[in-house]
Amino acid sequence: MFTRICTAVVLIVAVLAWLFKADYAIYAMGCLFMYAVGAYEMGPLLGYKSRIPFLLISCVCAVLSFIAVGNPGNFINTGIPSTAQYLTVSGMIVWIGCLPLLIKYPENTGWHKNIVLNTIIGILLLVPFLIGLLILRASEYATNNLAGSLLVLSVMALVWCADSGAYFTGYFLGKHKMLPNVSPKKTVEGLVGGLVTALIGMYIFMQLGWFGQYAENKFALTCACIAAIVFSVIGDLVESMLKRIVGIKDSGKIFPGHGGMLDRIDSQLAAIPVFLTFIWLISGELR
Repeated sequence: MFTRICTAVVLIVAVLAWLFKADYAIYAMGCLFMYAVGAYEMGPLLGYKSRIPFLLISCVCAVLSFIAVGNPGNFINTGIPSTAQYLTVSGMIVWIGCLPLLIKYPENTGWHKNIVLNTIIGILLLVPFLIGLLILRASEYATNNLAGSLLVLSVMALVWCADSGAYFTGYFLGKHKMLPNVSPKKTVEGLVGGLVTALIGMYIFMQLGWFGQYAENKFALTCACIAAIVFSVIGDLVESMLKRIVGIKDSGKIFPGHGGMLDRIDSQLAAIPVFLTFIWLISGELR
């Protein structure tokens, strides 16, 4: 427990420093670090016998993505290109596509034997997350270099609020299992409690002005937040399903007492791109 607490404290300090002390270039390096470690850990979950092949494929895909969108450093000056938007939205393919896989687990896991399909799934889990993080941090950077930091923190904090609310609601009130074969401890009551807690957090963040320009369309923001919260649960369930299929408890050991990088960001992999997708679709900003 002591190790777990110490790791949590270090992670909190590191994340806050990454968000509020680092300039955009250093922030981008942090995003790439998360991406690379996540890719390194994801290989075995996708059926690779070694971690290196999928890591290399992921690095190539990241390079190709940057070629497609241009230098991400330009996001803060010239705005977000449409290619970056569509790369982020592409994440919806895998998150929606994973729903029937979750429902049919463990009766139908034959799809996991297709390494090509698994590779595509893995890339669509990671690349939209990476591009989405860079887009969020670039928000209003030219006029207020901390606006994007608060925005990233707000979206991530929605997930943390949902996780906390789901845990305590499920612990005290949970009776109806959601997907017991995938995650035995998750309940419908916990999902509702997490959603309510996160919506309270959303309201507080809106009052504090943390959503910045995204709060101009409150309907779009509310829908995006609800979608991000719901899909963050799906992100957690997808990683749990993959770990169960291959018989792995933790994706890695980079964080003592907390497992791997994917164990920390699995919900964020879904929340970040889903949040942006719904904002753009509802507000009509998807070009």
